[in-house]
Amino acid sequence: MTNAPATIASSSSVATGVHGGIDAAGVTNVGRSRSGNEDAFLIATLERSLVVHDSSPRAAAAANAGLSGTLLMVADGMGGEGGGDVASRLAINTVASYLLNRMPWTTALATPDGAGAAEMDGPLTSALVVGDACVRLAAANSTTPHMGTTLTMALVTWPMLYVAHVGDTRCYLLRAGQFSRLTTDHTVAQKVTDETAEPVDPASELHQVLWNSLGGVANLPEPQIVTLKLEANDRLLFCSDGLTKHVSDQQILATLTSGANSVVCERLIELANAAGGSDNVTVLVADARGAAESNHPFRTNQALELTRPTFNSRPPPRSA
Repeated sequence: MTNAPATIASSSSVATGVHGGIDAAGVTNVGRSRSGNEDAFLIATLERSLVVHDSSPRAAAAANAGLSGTLLMVADGMGGEGGGDVASRLAINTVASYLLNRMPWTTALATPDGAGAAEMDGPLTSALVVGDACVRLAAANSTTPHMGTTLTMALVTWPMLYVAHVGDTRCYLLRAGQFSRLTTDHTVAQKVTDETAEPVDPASELHQVLWNSLGGVANLPEPQIVTLKLEANDRLLFCSDGLTKHVSDQQILATLTSGANSVVCERLIELANAAGGSDNVTVLVADARGAAESNHPFRTNQALELTRPTFNSRPPPRSA
């Protein structure tokens, strides 16, 4: 057996420290069988900011009323011949851009009781629909017309977690020793199981067929939206199916409790490759530290830091 390929990207070059109560790390690896990596992940601070150095009291209060969040995404591209790589990167970039410029930047989203949670369903769904449209447009103008991607993303505006999901990448929650999956696989196999209550043979190819994704299928995406109030010491796991097809939930749980998030990412990659590594594998682990521990690792020293909207197109209409 050959040695596993070296890790392609890690969190050390993406983010350091804690922001918005979240400490995150991520790694993506090509695996043992694939020649290229069609997975992608993102750890980012999402905000519009105005750094005020001096002002009259009322003006300062208005200027400091902004909100920031932590954006976490994992995507698993499909299509081959480079199409999956394009789809996963394009989806992440498009969704992040849409949320930056269109999400409702109101402090109600971060209230302790989650009073603004209902405001997020529309923007999150629209973000994925726009991502789908961009992937389809790229596919139509390429040699891989059926390319597409899964996408599992989370926006944290402490203490609220908002998850939007299509495909079979996953989001898990570890809280006080209890391990649960927050997302549902959008595979034909899972759909058959949900509709008939009969499990599908684990060896069936239906486990590899998606009915819900960004691009790659005939219908518009139907995002699963999950809203959850985080607690300090919660641990979130986002991963592609390159992990879950080789590593059981029991193994994942044991590894999640074995160390710091960056160490856990590396160990989960090693487990997937040791068990076969038949696919690209991406792991992102995020720890909830609480707002009191928040700092901003990306703050610049510029007197004025103001992000202007650049994404002006409207999302395509959804089918009835």
